[in-house]
Amino acid sequence: MFLADYAVVDPAGKINAIGGGLTAVGFNPGTGMSASFALFVQVGVPPALYGSQSAIEILLQDAGGELVELPGPAPGLPQQPVRVGQAVRFDEPQFPQPVSVPARFLQARVQWVLGFTSGLPLMPSQAYSWRVKIDDESNDEWIERFVVLGPAPGPVIG
Repeated sequence: MFLADYAVVDPAGKINAIGGGLTAVGFNPGTGMSASFALFVQVGVPPALYGSQSAIEILLQDAGGELVELPGPAPGLPQQPVRVGQAVRFDEPQFPQPVSVPARFLQARVQWVLGFTSGLPLMPSQAYSWRVKIDDESNDEWIERFVVLGPAPGPVIG
């Protein structure tokens, strides 16, 4: 998992990223939104798990580990947690024919790019984490931490 200024997965499954590996996202005080960014997530399993199914969830958490909630889609509607979930099946990788590849060698994997081209209404000078859960389980290796940059503190007048 990583953050980038821009990312896309092409039809062959290759990730194309610009500005990959960022840990700080800018903030626009005029709009109240973070800068544009993308999250790339890849989950792979060994060949022994070809054909298995899992529920994958991607969550945005604040520094305290609580789900981040954003304003509802219309005024008066409840806030919505930032969470994406999907049931997936880990199939053996397939290649166009005629080619020869070793059988049952490569990981089966699924991948996503979540693009936030307009940014998100996150608080400046705060820390956040993207967390991946697989079948309701997670660990510290499945977390990508980042901060939203805020204005530098002004001089003390007094």
